[in-house]
This record gives sequence, C-alpha cells and structure tokens, in this order.
Amino acid sequence: LIIASLTISAILVFFIVPLKIVFFIYLNSILLLIYQKNNEVKGDPLSDVWDSARKSLASFWDIYARIWHGYELHGVENLPEGPGILVYYHGAIPIDCVYFLSRLFLWKKRICLSVVDHFVFRLPGLKLLLRVVGAIPGTREECLTALKKGYLVSISPGGVREALFSDESYQLMWGNRKGFAQVALEAKV
Repeated sequence: LIIASLTISAILVFFIVPLKIVFFIYLNSILLLIYQKNNEVKGDPLSDVWDSARKSLASFWDIYARIWHGYELHGVENLPEGPGILVYYHGAIPIDCVYFLSRLFLWKKRICLSVVDHFVFRLPGLKLLLRVVGAIPGTREECLTALKKGYLVSISPGGVREALFSDESYQLMWGNRKGFAQVALEAKV
C-alpha cells in the first residue's frame, strides 16, 4: 500500500507540475485577452500601455517562483543599462527563465525579449501573451533589431535539443550554434 501510494504520488507530481504550468500560461493568456477587450488596448504589446498587465503577470509568476521553488535572483546590478544578450541553459521546462524575466521587470522595469522556438508561435491561444512578454523568433535580424532598440535579449543556444537530450548533469548541448555570439559582436553588446 505504501509503495503504491508513493508510486502514484510520484507519477502525479511528474505530470501535475508541467500541466499546472501549462494551465497557468493559458490562464495568463486568457486574462490578457480580457484586459485587452475591457480596456480597448490597441497599442504595441511592448509599449507602456501594457505595463500594468505585464506587472500583474510578472507578480503572479514571481509569487509562484518564491512559493513553489524558493526562487532567488542575484546579480541584477551586473546587467548592462543598455542592450545585451543573456545566455541561459534550456532545461526540460525553462520556467526559470520566466521567473527571471518576471523578477527583472518588477525590479528594474525592463523588458527582456526572449528568443523562442518557431513552434511556440504556432501554439493556439498564445499569440497575445507571447507578444506582451516579448517573445521573438530566433532570427538574426529580429535579435539585431531588438538590441539596436536597447532591449536585453535572452537566448538558449541549446534550445529544445538541450531540453530533451541533456541529463541531470546539465551539460550544454550547443553544437555549432554560435549565431548568438555573432549577433553580440555585430550589435557590439
């Protein structure tokens, strides 16, 4: 009985945590659509018009990060005031990047655009959420444009391949992906 209950608990935790995160993402998307409709917001999703909605989303994820994961952030003072590229490891669920982006917005009122895989833009119901939080496709042109506008850009060179095939040793799996470094050199950041 004990082994069976432990096994069921492990399976539930294994599936519930990712499903809960997906649920919260879609809930955020629905809340943004309601905000847009009620306030008749038509401006650019990266403009200040969306800051109150962005702050609400960031506050939710920040509280969730503190409670569920005990998330802490150190070294924000080391980020450049202007543009820059932030490189991170892509875990199975890159939720730590969401936590970082939320905390950065709450502390510094800065939006850090995130390079996400093309398939994320094809997921139904997330278009507005992706635009408001600053998700961009990983093209060189998009990254250069964002950097020239003064944004921070976060990127995980290993991407989905790193998330799917890395193990608990957190080995970087970048292969020949050096475009982020070339973009940094080109943008002089």
